[in-house]
Amino acid sequence: MKQFIITVSLLYSSSIYCGEVIKSHVSSKDEHYKASLEMQIDASTDDVYEILTAFNHLSRLSDYITSSKLIINHPPKYVVEIKTHNCVLFFCKDLTQTQHVVELDNGHISVEDINGKSDFIYAKTLWYIRDFEEETRISFSTEMKPDFWLPPLIGPWLFKKRLITETQEMIQRIEELATEDN
Repeated sequence: MKQFIITVSLLYSSSIYCGEVIKSHVSSKDEHYKASLEMQIDASTDDVYEILTAFNHLSRLSDYITSSKLIINHPPKYVVEIKTHNCVLFFCKDLTQTQHVVELDNGHISVEDINGKSDFIYAKTLWYIRDFEEETRISFSTEMKPDFWLPPLIGPWLFKKRLITETQEMIQRIEELATEDN
């Protein structure tokens, strides 16, 4: 029984935007993946929250998201469908995730894939968006089991690499969108 655990701490910044991934942790066991991230974003908490809950426009956050659609809108409960296209080396996959999203109190958002309507056997995520000094701090934790094949020897490495790359891209996009909106 192999367990793959990596803890990475890295900083990401560009000359214009200064958001950063503060820490990340990814583990996998028996095709079940867990990840947690903490990131800081140079934008107001209200702007960040609004951008992350603009369910019909999530494709603005990543080139991998091809579409997002709000299916049921009963605040604070929603159903959202997200479609992505991912390629790693020669392996490409279009994925659909249909999710129950619940806005909880104090900046918490719970997201859970709907069984049978997603390309994951199980996927559950918790976001925590809050003020931190003059910026926004986001904690993100997820557990998932894909309903598709990942190469066993490099699957965990690819998952970790993709998660960090997409998070860095998302931070920059959120900061850009927050600037545009103000």
